[in-house]
Amino acid sequence: MEIGLILGVVLFYFYTVSCAFLAVRIAALKGRKRSWGWLGAVLGLLGVAILCFLPNAKGVKGETNPIKAVFKKWTRVSPVAVWIVIVGVFVVAGGALLGNTILTAVENHRHAKELVVEEEDVAVLNPSAVYGAVADVFCGKDQQFAITEQGDLYGWGKLDLKPLGESDLLYKNAAKVYSAGETVYVLTKDGELYGVGNNVNALIPTSKEPSVSEFVLIDSEVKAATLSDTVGAYIKENGNLYVYGINTYHQLGSDQQRIDHTSYRLAEKAVKVVATARSLYYMAEDGTVYALGNNAYGQFGIGNKKTYKAAVKIATDCKDFAAGNDFTILLKKDGSVHTAGSNAYGQLGRQTLEEWEEEQKAIQTVQEEEEKPEFEKQVKFGVVELEKSPSAIGAGAHSAYALIGEELYGWGDNCYHQLGGGAVKQKDPKVIHKTVAEFSAGDRCVLVITQGGKLLGAGDRRYEQLGALSGEGFEAVAQIKEAK
Repeated sequence: MEIGLILGVVLFYFYTVSCAFLAVRIAALKGRKRSWGWLGAVLGLLGVAILCFLPNAKGVKGETNPIKAVFKKWTRVSPVAVWIVIVGVFVVAGGALLGNTILTAVENHRHAKELVVEEEDVAVLNPSAVYGAVADVFCGKDQQFAITEQGDLYGWGKLDLKPLGESDLLYKNAAKVYSAGETVYVLTKDGELYGVGNNVNALIPTSKEPSVSEFVLIDSEVKAATLSDTVGAYIKENGNLYVYGINTYHQLGSDQQRIDHTSYRLAEKAVKVVATARSLYYMAEDGTVYALGNNAYGQFGIGNKKTYKAAVKIATDCKDFAAGNDFTILLKKDGSVHTAGSNAYGQLGRQTLEEWEEEQKAIQTVQEEEEKPEFEKQVKFGVVELEKSPSAIGAGAHSAYALIGEELYGWGDNCYHQLGGGAVKQKDPKVIHKTVAEFSAGDRCVLVITQGGKLLGAGDRRYEQLGALSGEGFEAVAQIKEAK
């Protein structure tokens, strides 16, 4: 009788732990799937409630319910209840470990399967030559682009785009190009913005198709745009900023789950906009930078980690700015460079107050208050010590860049050799190339146009997005030849 009772209660324990564990895992998802997490939590609480009110089995004396037993004197608790409590502890720990192991194994199997399918089906472009002087470059995540002075667009890497005719050209009359995932924007010299590729997240708002195979017009009289996996935005010539896409973190300044039309105007007098997967930034004509959405790492630099549903002012007197996955870099009008956010890879280029305090604890050093250095906090903008003022700045996923004269400085994540090789992390700014005219930073790559007109790249090469599958440091992406 007691064995049957123990097994019954153990099953309830396992049921409760499983429901709670799955609830936590599912609740970690975003958007509509989060509701499934709440359902799991409710079922878990229901299991606990049932366990609390389990009656004694017929013929069994003493209190056998472990929840009720803790409120009784130890002398009156039956051995069955004690064993239930002991076994319950092991079941809680074992159930959590087992559930985590099973879910991890399933996820790993699914991920491995997706990689195999991806490698088999992926379309890779890798032109060996560019005809004409390169005027502009764009560095994406799995694809890179170059635009010649004539407006011819070339691309490398994971691109499901059809070249024009028998050439390697992807587009003509291009002025700018932007990409994220499998979606690509082209801004023409006439100010028309076109989109092609994946449209599941409504990043090509003028089309309702989940996949757009040919370039379609998004809007005209456009002067700048941005694109992430979740958000698309562009600025009209009159300064009006329009946004659309997925709004999970309220990065679009709306309570709607998604915004899939071009009539949503977020701001006026904007000159630059940058979208990440969870945040949106833009700069006004007067040099004021605004941000909204996820601020979990303090990347807004205003002293907290709150999520903002409406645009909040994060800096003034700025000449330029850039944003990575979890940090922000500013170029002030006085030439100083400021950073805020995560410093896991050294991408802030400076030591923060939090890091200094941890360092002091580690070496167990006690200093007087007046001797304490004046370090900026991680969630507030702090100055990066550079030899001179840069003319341009950029940000990858976890890397930062600054162009000073002809020298390109880089710091932060270097796992893919996007800083030209060397250590995995680079906490202090260092020169990574000495003859740079223009550059563009992507998630795991950087492209440069040298003073001599060469097109070079460093970083991730898995999809031949830098013209080769192997190599460290800066190497030629393609030969530059005279225009045909």
